[in-house]
Amino acid sequence: MTPRQEGSARRGVGAAWRVAAAVLPLWVGLAVVTVVVPPHENLSDPATLAIRIGAGIALSSVTLLVIALLARCADGTRIADVGLPSMRGGWRLAVWGALLWAVPAAGTFGVLALRGSPLRVTAPAAELWQTLGLVLVAVLVTEAIPEEAVFRGYVTTALGRITRGWGTVVAQAVAFVLFAGVIRQGWDPTDLSLFLAMGIGFGYLRMLTGSIWMSVGFHTAFQTGTQLVLSHQVVEFAGSTGLSMLALGMVPFTVAAIVVSGVGIPRWILPPR
Repeated sequence: MTPRQEGSARRGVGAAWRVAAAVLPLWVGLAVVTVVVPPHENLSDPATLAIRIGAGIALSSVTLLVIALLARCADGTRIADVGLPSMRGGWRLAVWGALLWAVPAAGTFGVLALRGSPLRVTAPAAELWQTLGLVLVAVLVTEAIPEEAVFRGYVTTALGRITRGWGTVVAQAVAFVLFAGVIRQGWDPTDLSLFLAMGIGFGYLRMLTGSIWMSVGFHTAFQTGTQLVLSHQVVEFAGSTGLSMLALGMVPFTVAAIVVSGVGIPRWILPPR
């Protein structure tokens, strides 16, 4: 083996154990969350959502602690150097990411309503807003922050030891798909293709901004909207599952890709360097 090959092998091993060290605690944490959060026929039950939020706060805290320790002890860097700058500078990116999903999704549901497939509110306004707020926070702390911190944050940085640019984006997306398959204990190609699209899209946002916050915003908005429409009893969609996924997934993801690729990210959105 030549010195160059030995160096490549060492970098590969170094990236592999770093990826494993970041992903394993997230996998264990999500497994614990599924045990802690009791099954409930009414997923909108405030008590169930509150337990989910508490478990999510613990999961996000442990995930961020593990990443901070890996960054400092294994890499000699700060957590900000692995795509996790402070929210003080990243909140605008998070809001912009959420709007990139919410605006085209709302527009699509509006068009579908005009064509005879409306999205109806089936609960009092107070219950709707309470459920929306609780689901949003639950998604943020149990899914968006820990998953984006791990995959678009530390895993992306670790894989940067052996590849660059789109190679890194695709590699972390594949790792995200494998992780989703293991967690869900299912390998349906349709479901996994969605995770691949998410991984590539969110990875691209990380590549553009150097931060996870824009993907956190998009991830939170997407999963909150999807769970409200498909799993909760406060809203009801009159159309088919295919039409709901068109409004929740295909159109917003496509519009976001066109906007970000064609227009970029407004300067006032980007945090100061």
